[in-house]
Amino acid sequence: MIAKHQTPQYKRNARILRRRVLAIHARGESVTCWRCGRDITPGQPFDAGHRTGAVGSALTDLAPEHRHATPYCEGNRANGGAIAASISHARRAPTGGTTTWNL
Repeated sequence: MIAKHQTPQYKRNARILRRRVLAIHARGESVTCWRCGRDITPGQPFDAGHRTGAVGSALTDLAPEHRHATPYCEGNRANGGAIAASISHARRAPTGGTTTWNL
């Protein structure tokens, strides 16, 4: 999880957005994924995603989006693993070229 997901503002506003979406789903209605423009149906996993160009975590910067890839949407978590891996790999100290195995 990157730093912008740790801020009190993001946590508060993401919780508000999730509650709003769940209330709409409880009525049996769908919400629109901001990423692909298609429906997120009741029971379908979703995330509170940052809109393109959003620099903060204001409620207006967040919108519901598909959690995982679908035939028409890449989903919110499509690049998350690669991004997190690049961050953790950058923090890891280089091994210095030593070999830890023998042939």
